[in-house]
Amino acid sequence: MLDGTLHHFSAGGLYNGLVLLIDDETRTYWDHITGEALHGPLAGRQLERWSVAVTTVAAALRDSPGITISLSGKMSLTARLFSLLHRRTIGTRGFLPPPFLMTMGNADHRLPRMTQGLGVAADKARFYPTSAIGDGIEDSWDGRILRVAFGPVDGVPFAAWEDGGRPFQMFTRWYGFSFSFPGCEIFPGEGSGPARHTRDFPESS
Repeated sequence: MLDGTLHHFSAGGLYNGLVLLIDDETRTYWDHITGEALHGPLAGRQLERWSVAVTTVAAALRDSPGITISLSGKMSLTARLFSLLHRRTIGTRGFLPPPFLMTMGNADHRLPRMTQGLGVAADKARFYPTSAIGDGIEDSWDGRILRVAFGPVDGVPFAAWEDGGRPFQMFTRWYGFSFSFPGCEIFPGEGSGPARHTRDFPESS
């Protein structure tokens, strides 16, 4: 809902290698990660955003034994193609089709574009490459402690505040996070507080 009106969204194009959403009601284009309206009658408006977890069926069943698993019986040819290309997403090098590359502007070359990691956005944005997470880390965020570790079943990194709750986060490639949050910090490095690695990392807090 936006201003009391229900909006319907679908994929409307590509920009910087990322899908742009378009709403049927105003034909406005939206960033599907940040929720910002980029072009059209509602340009500049902001949608509420929330994290979407990347996980496996095994991990979902472990966390919620009674969960219902639904599989779509309808899949377009394009969707089937990308399903084959990205059948194994976690821990892979990844592949970007040429049409995606053609949409990209000036990339952030501090990391290789296909580097996997956890992007966290609160008052600022910080990217945690999977290679830096190790057995789990505790990172200082302006007086708060953010814990980052890999899920014990799905192997997907997640972040949780030491004092409770989880910030907006996404398991993604560097190119996607850096285009969405230009100038974001990279862990470890400038902007990261003193961090320590811990082997006995709780799955949730």
